[in-house]
Amino acid sequence: MTLSPWRDASRPLTILGIPALLLPIYFAWFRWPTLLTLAICTALILFFKGLSLFGVTLTVLTQRGLHLMRGNPVLGRPWWIRKFVE
Repeated sequence: MTLSPWRDASRPLTILGIPALLLPIYFAWFRWPTLLTLAICTALILFFKGLSLFGVTLTVLTQRGLHLMRGNPVLGRPWWIRKFVE
């Protein structure tokens, strides 16, 4: 039994184990080329890599942040129906 090649279609793109979404952080180092900026960029990437080992990726953090900004779900009934009928 062969597995479908489409099963690997949803994996995130990584380059040498680093998520591709985090690699543009190094563009900040090209703008301000100091050792401190390089250390900060590397520390950020290692921080997010450490979080991803626990299952909390950058995509998951973004989705949780959007959920917190959206708030509670909006009900589709007016307040007087919820108060007097239900």
